[in-house]
Amino acid sequence: MNKGRYLILWVAAGAIGVALLGALYPRAFPFLPRHWSISHDEAVAIGLERLRDLGEPVRDPYVVAVLDTDPFLERRLQTVPGGPETVSPELRKRVLSWAVLVYKRGALKEDWSYMASISLNGDLLALRLRLGDQEKAGSITPQAARDRADAFLLAQGIDLARYGEPLLRSQLLAERTDLTVRYRDRGAVSDGNRSGIIHGVEVVFAGDRLAGFQPWKEDPGERELQRSLQSLQLVGFGRLVLIYFLMLLLAPPFLKRYHAGEIGVRRGVQIFFVVAGAAVLLVLLMARSASQGIGFGVATREQTTWIYVVAAVVFQILPTCLLAFLAWSVGESVCRERWGPKLAAFDSLFHGEWSNATVARSALRGAAAGCALAGAFVGLLAALRQMGASPLITTVLGMTGAGVSAWPGLELVARWLAFSLPGFLTVMLCLVPLASRRLGTVAGAMAAVLLGGVVLFPAVLAAPLGWGLLATLIFGVPPVLLFLRWDLLTVLMAGAVAQVLIFAWPLLLAADSTINVNGWLALALVAAPLLASITALGSRREFVYRYEDIPEHVRRIADRERQRVELETARRIQSSILPDLPPRLQGVDIAHAYLPASEVGGDFYDVLALEDGRLAVAVGDVAGHGVSSGLVMAMAKSALAVQVTFNPDVQAVFTTLNRMVHQTARKRLLATLCYLLLDPRRRELVYASAGHLFPYRVTPGGKVEALESIAYPLGVRNYLTVEPKTASLDPGDTLFLFSDGLVEAMSSRNGDLYGFERLEESLSRYADRGVEALRDGVLADLNRFTGNQPREDDQTLLALRLP
Repeated sequence: MNKGRYLILWVAAGAIGVALLGALYPRAFPFLPRHWSISHDEAVAIGLERLRDLGEPVRDPYVVAVLDTDPFLERRLQTVPGGPETVSPELRKRVLSWAVLVYKRGALKEDWSYMASISLNGDLLALRLRLGDQEKAGSITPQAARDRADAFLLAQGIDLARYGEPLLRSQLLAERTDLTVRYRDRGAVSDGNRSGIIHGVEVVFAGDRLAGFQPWKEDPGERELQRSLQSLQLVGFGRLVLIYFLMLLLAPPFLKRYHAGEIGVRRGVQIFFVVAGAAVLLVLLMARSASQGIGFGVATREQTTWIYVVAAVVFQILPTCLLAFLAWSVGESVCRERWGPKLAAFDSLFHGEWSNATVARSALRGAAAGCALAGAFVGLLAALRQMGASPLITTVLGMTGAGVSAWPGLELVARWLAFSLPGFLTVMLCLVPLASRRLGTVAGAMAAVLLGGVVLFPAVLAAPLGWGLLATLIFGVPPVLLFLRWDLLTVLMAGAVAQVLIFAWPLLLAADSTINVNGWLALALVAAPLLASITALGSRREFVYRYEDIPEHVRRIADRERQRVELETARRIQSSILPDLPPRLQGVDIAHAYLPASEVGGDFYDVLALEDGRLAVAVGDVAGHGVSSGLVMAMAKSALAVQVTFNPDVQAVFTTLNRMVHQTARKRLLATLCYLLLDPRRRELVYASAGHLFPYRVTPGGKVEALESIAYPLGVRNYLTVEPKTASLDPGDTLFLFSDGLVEAMSSRNGDLYGFERLEESLSRYADRGVEALRDGVLADLNRFTGNQPREDDQTLLALRLP
């Protein structure tokens, strides 16, 4: 596909996603403000100004402004017959509003002095003065309270014609009697027929002092709503537990690979500080508002803010930063082995090389995929709403933090870096590769989604909770597919753009220019890699790893992978050189086994049938392991076959092989050899051993006899002299040749060697069985002794039984 068409397709996919987002957002979240016109700072200014209507302002106040959400009311109104569009505007305003609380310095959290509630389009919803229960005040008659309440509401711009006759309620305190004048909305009768909610406004008097007004509602179904939404309160705690679980899951492989030299920490530390910086910025921006809902005993309101900051750093930020560090460190080690190119564009960012085609392509794919993903996800939420689920506005603004400070755009980007980036690194770099390695690419990807899908996206909660979790898991599928098809930067850009675009959408449509700027600021920050590299999209500038750019641990990984491939190739060649012997030659039953060690070994064996009916049998062992030993073994095996063809006599074979080892192994790499000529018809044996373990003669009755022969190993001297020995065999006798890997095998329990005694006992035990049963019995006894631990040396055995 040419570059032009490639660009058009991705841009078209992103444009479709944005179009879906614009069309379906109001359907998914019907109570989000269409024209948000009051920012954080404007809400504070309005609140402080209007609170003057209740009394003198607090000197040097501690002011907290939060986005006040009512998920119970939102859920109730979404289930109203006829749809949310038929709900009273007064009720709709109460779903989401600004709450401005004014404290005296040193006051406790619950001891606010003034409180104002302001809708997002600037309407005043509540205005309250708080007097302590022990404060004294005069009394007021019901009629005077009603008259003052009517006048006060009219002064606040509230149309009393919408309300019926007020009801008065009193509360007797120790030092005064408080009075509440409650007005019921005339439209509440029709609303009540649909939703069961009765609502209105009430004016509060603390004794004879006007304490303000506030909305009220009575919902007979609120207790049932509370039960249905209780599970949503556990989501935040569940995500924190998941962070700790993933951190503990990654710690063991990190320690193992770090001690093995497969992990470097430099980039992991950089990511740790990126996440930490974003998290600290987020906490500082949100500290006042986020700490409003919590309390710490007798701590003042200011102290509560700082206690919240410390607690957030210790119990949330630090674990999240550690997760990001572990996820990158372990994930990089895993991905460099199989999927190194998937990290190239991301590496380019950390090298400061943003303007190249490698970054541009990944950033474009990611940004377009993020737009498409945002539109598809909001469409999914809209579809779920049609099925009875309720996506809650609380999760878009209240729980995500958008708008709770003067810089909601920075909040969104900082939240993604602090809490979503570690999750993406964990899933993409660790769960997907490890699961794919064990289960295959498709099954592994799906398993990774199930294990870590919830981590990929801040849960957009819906009631019931199952719908919200389902939507989140579905959202986890496209990023995994993007990573499998393309690279890490693509999926990170997609996740960041999708999340920020969904949560910044109300900011982008706001009527207030300050809020608008914050929405665009958030998008510009997450799209920074694309903006910085867009001019290089059509160029040929690619990010290329220079040798000095490659971390030392990555070089070690590459060297080990190269060595692993070389050793694997050598093992395959060695296995192809060693013969697969037939079960019978010249009437002699044959059974053999070759169990190589983890490295390339030096054992070799062969049984060759001669024209005169004899068998030439050999078992040898080149000292050491590795490619050099394997090469000498291959040459010795080839030389043996050639020499036996011309002259199979014992002395001739040892002379030829000794000369070959002595001349070839420049570092005097030694080799041992046991060679024998067996005449099955005469039952005669001629044999010799050059430094090798003596073969055994095993009788059918279980007698085990070592056939001793002593000579220097091959390669020690320029010329080797051996003294061939002869032996007469009986029908049914078994010749057992083996390498030292059998007797030097070590127990996993106490480190003891298997030894000659155990081998001889095993041979005696299985002597009356067939030659294959004898071989299998010996190996079974050996495995029971060693506990099936990895072999440190090749284990070769060869058994021949006379007819």
